Amino acid sequence: MKLLNHSIKPRILWLLTTCAALLFSMPLIGIHAQKSSDEKLSTIRWEHVDDKLKRRFETRGKPEFNDEYTDIKTIPEGGWVIIEEHRDSQSLRYEVRRDAAGQITRTFYVNGTVQPLDETRRQWLAKFVLDAVRQGGFDADRRVERILAQRGVPGVLAEIDQISGDYAKRIYYQALIKQANLDAVALRDVLQQMARVISSDYEQAQLLIGVAPMLAGKEAAIQSFFDAVATIKSDYEHSRVLKAVLKQSTPSKAVLTLIAASTKTIGSDYEKAGVLKKVAAVYLDDPTLREIFFQTVASIGSDYERRGVLTALVKTKNQSEEVLRLLLDAGAGIDSDYEKATFLVEVSNVYTGDTRLRSAFLKAVESIKSDYERGRVLSALLKNKQIG
Repeated sequence: MKLLNHSIKPRILWLLTTCAALLFSMPLIGIHAQKSSDEKLSTIRWEHVDDKLKRRFETRGKPEFNDEYTDIKTIPEGGWVIIEEHRDSQSLRYEVRRDAAGQITRTFYVNGTVQPLDETRRQWLAKFVLDAVRQGGFDADRRVERILAQRGVPGVLAEIDQISGDYAKRIYYQALIKQANLDAVALRDVLQQMARVISSDYEQAQLLIGVAPMLAGKEAAIQSFFDAVATIKSDYEHSRVLKAVLKQSTPSKAVLTLIAASTKTIGSDYEKAGVLKKVAAVYLDDPTLREIFFQTVASIGSDYERRGVLTALVKTKNQSEEVLRLLLDAGAGIDSDYEKATFLVEVSNVYTGDTRLRSAFLKAVESIKSDYERGRVLSALLKNKQIG
């Protein structure tokens, strides 16, 4: 055991060192929020750090910006805004504070010394504030409202193209979706841009879940929605979006077909099965959808997960002879004798005395190699009067 510990420790140290080196070599862009000592005011901080530049935009209380978002118009009583940049050997800092008497003060520092805010420094400040507002997602709802009023949906999409972080992009997209009454074509354009510019699986999923209730009656946008879903690499986030679509009012055949095709591309058997369990009953009324459903079931590699989906289908009960045949054929394709036998017992218990199952059942039973598991199923068939 000691030899094992000695061999592992150097690898752990190497891994930690490598991770630390990667972490510190990457630019840091973040936004942080915390409550201040005054419960009415929150402190929010946006930061950007790389090897040559450090920038910080910090507010206590929600500031009000000027119309161009190039300076602070006002702040709540007891609040402040700090804008700070460190580049090479120079430090620039701009502070806006409001005291208890309501007086607003503005102070500009260069390397810690108070300096007048001349035209060059005003240009620096204007660029900094606008960039921080964009990248930090500050005042996104109000800003999107103004851009919509001035330049419409294309103006908001152009603004989002100026944002680098997926978090801030999501905030802007959400504000746009909430405020604009998007028709099918406009929604399609928004979805196409989202698919192109959002790389975070979580942020993309959050957006698409918000869009899901809007799809009804907007056929022109549906394909673009599923194209955006296809950009999600995480099986968990992918399945989360599909389940959100299914929570809406009964999807159309076209949407169900796209859900099935999308589900088939999920790599994780667990996540794929999770979606199929949600749609087990929905897919059975239409021959085309039935075929797609069982093809997708067949793509599940895990016998346990495949059996779980088929069991969910069994529990819907009162299925047609065609569905029962497909169901038992799918069960016969399970490799594990235990999972196959367990599934067949569940079917027998639900469809007690249903003579339609006899030939398909016996065919499935014959594919069980284990004498014990085969006997377990035959006992259930005898008990449930499906063979005599």
